[in-house]
Amino acid sequence: MNALTNQEYLQSQYRDSRNLSAGANLHARFSSGEYSWFHWVFDHFDVPANTHVLELGCGTGLLWRENLARIPCGWSITLSDASPGMVQEAEESLLHTGLNFTFARVDAQSIPYDNDSFEAVIANHMLYHVPDLAGALSEIRRVVRPGGRLFATTVGLIHMAELREVPRKLGIRTPVESVQTATQFNLDSGASDLARWFTEVEVERRKSVLVVTEATPLVEYVMSGTHLSDEEISRLHAYFDREIQLNGAFRITTEAGIFKMVKES
Repeated sequence: MNALTNQEYLQSQYRDSRNLSAGANLHARFSSGEYSWFHWVFDHFDVPANTHVLELGCGTGLLWRENLARIPCGWSITLSDASPGMVQEAEESLLHTGLNFTFARVDAQSIPYDNDSFEAVIANHMLYHVPDLAGALSEIRRVVRPGGRLFATTVGLIHMAELREVPRKLGIRTPVESVQTATQFNLDSGASDLARWFTEVEVERRKSVLVVTEATPLVEYVMSGTHLSDEEISRLHAYFDREIQLNGAFRITTEAGIFKMVKES
């Protein structure tokens, strides 16, 4: 089974924010762009000033924490995740804000809300984790009101390729292989999946480069996806230290984007 849709693996990976934070920290510290990913995503949410929003796969609520000052006061936002640990952390970080957040544990394949409940649904880097993608999109379409929107972010085929290849080069087995992002719902395949359920499907891409000057964050990123022996950790450190010394940094291509679409009226 694809590790990105293996629910036992995912529940272990995302029972709390430690593994998720390794990737977020790598991007936050070493991105070469000044326009943050979370601001870029938020700027694509063209929905009414008074609206009901559902986020599926909210994680720790970082999208909203990074945009607190930009959230319209008329938005009513339900943050949900399949991981109870993530929902708890999101609630702990956002409940004090005074904004209209509610929190729930939700499986995107069986959304526990009535038909036509939301003007907008957000799926931020999570649809490639859903075993039954068609089932999830059917459920999302059901809960979106006519004329409402789905915003779904994902990655491209080359996203983080330089880093994903390193364990393979060193003979280190990981559950997330170097081609995993190509298997389900990426920037190239997603439009055809979405067009079965929504109209006016548009995609915008964003490419950048991480310029990483320290080995430890790179090792921590690899470790966030699998258990490594001390010997494997040492080999990774040595590899990244050597690359940084030779080239001044370890450069990683990032390719991500957002699909925007409408449920017909």
